[in-house]
Amino acid sequence: MKPSDIARMIGQAELAGVGFYAPLLRRVMIGELNVCLPQRDTAMPPLWRLGKKGRPVVCILGDDDYATTGPAGWACAGKVRAWAAGAIVHGTGGQPWHYDGAADTAMHVRRLLFIETSSDGAQQWAAFLHERTPVLPFMGLLPPVPGVHPVMPVKGELH
Repeated sequence: MKPSDIARMIGQAELAGVGFYAPLLRRVMIGELNVCLPQRDTAMPPLWRLGKKGRPVVCILGDDDYATTGPAGWACAGKVRAWAAGAIVHGTGGQPWHYDGAADTAMHVRRLLFIETSSDGAQQWAAFLHERTPVLPFMGLLPPVPGVHPVMPVKGELH
């Protein structure tokens, strides 16, 4: 993907209200790292191919779409867990510094699994990561108590 395409993606993300991805995408744009966004039915994303250029890779599983399934709903969950050298379970609303921190973490661990999930799903993902031998080092981000993520829109606000 060309830097101009990534710049356009950043602009579109900011217009769509998901500009928190911008710090991570900027790091992709300047060639510091690669990002992979598999879908639930992806058997195995091309993680090894993305890492061949010597760049760190962040694999983002977007399980916070009001239909949180946990690891059981992701065909590649076991494979990306085995691949990863570190993980972040992100069970709160996105902030730019979360994604900038993910990019920094990836620079150190080289293979980062970033799981976007609901605050309710975070415990399930944490247990799944903890089942790996050796245990996968990870950290979790949760909303302040008594917050939840994602916040369900009020009926009639959806367009």
